[in-house]
Amino acid sequence: MPDIELRFHHDMLVLSAPADAVLARQGIDAARDRQYLNLMEPDAMRDAQRLELLAGAQCLVTATEDITRARLAHLNMDGDASKLARAALDIANELKPQHVLAEIGPCGLPLDPSSKASLNENRGQYADAARAFEEGGQFDAFFLNGFTSIADLKCALMGVAQVSGKPVFASVTLGEAKDVPAEEAKAASAPSEDSEAAVLEDVVASYPFAAGGFSLVDEVPTPPLPMAHRTFLDPTDWPEALDAMIDLGAAVVGFETAEPIAKAVEYASAAVERTALPVLAQLRVSDQPASGAAAKGLTPLHDIDAYTPDTMEPAAVKLFAAGVQFLRATGAATPAFTGALAATVQGVDVHR
Repeated sequence: MPDIELRFHHDMLVLSAPADAVLARQGIDAARDRQYLNLMEPDAMRDAQRLELLAGAQCLVTATEDITRARLAHLNMDGDASKLARAALDIANELKPQHVLAEIGPCGLPLDPSSKASLNENRGQYADAARAFEEGGQFDAFFLNGFTSIADLKCALMGVAQVSGKPVFASVTLGEAKDVPAEEAKAASAPSEDSEAAVLEDVVASYPFAAGGFSLVDEVPTPPLPMAHRTFLDPTDWPEALDAMIDLGAAVVGFETAEPIAKAVEYASAAVERTALPVLAQLRVSDQPASGAAAKGLTPLHDIDAYTPDTMEPAAVKLFAAGVQFLRATGAATPAFTGALAATVQGVDVHR
């Protein structure tokens, strides 16, 4: 499999969409069962991912967003990270894609940026996940995806770099928090007393990225904690998230959004202006299908509030013009969405 870094700043590339929508059409609760499918029904997962490759995706993303210890424990799969990584990589490599990205999602544990013990616990979650992939088989890069907390993103980047020198794609989910009450989301994101930034800065300072070393803060065992509510990163924090990705060695900086294409282009342009690193744009497809003119792709781009296969083509053109190199449809996206993206940018060089 070619070294993906050789294609940075050259080819426009499309990442495979999550297999969830295809699996859901078969009556499978993907959010609950995708990890079991990797282990117990690899043929079902392989068939779902094969459709993405047939649609034109050059980069196959493993269905392993739940591979951290905390999320596996939440699924009653404690200790299965190594088996899961090996199974997912076997499935991906059997399909012979151009590139394989090993996905790691947020661990979901509450994170107190003012506590070194909390930061170490979170960082350890990602280090263990990265180690499972390193021991599991061949892949091109890590894909840290779905992050909604900058502190958690920093822990993930440091944890992966502690274990591996492979390139890292990093992505945050931008948008308004619509799945938790506003008061609860505000309370969850409120800074704790004292200076949490100073503590996080101290932990980051112990991580000499350029030297390739890593100095661990004394570990303090942390009891199991409930999974945190999913929120979205405020778009005003996008520059800070970019700086975190750049400072901690991400090879590709990215975002996911369900907002109209005008906002996605705005986020992409901000990234291009801030860094020379390749940019990944993920467009989240709504669970509610578009209807009327929107379903036929006839709505003006700036007015689109629900992505369809028809609107993926002009959206890809807009993002290409903004300087994006990697594209992906997420959420309820089917292979049709991936196919529309791939057909639009096939054989095209990055425009920066």
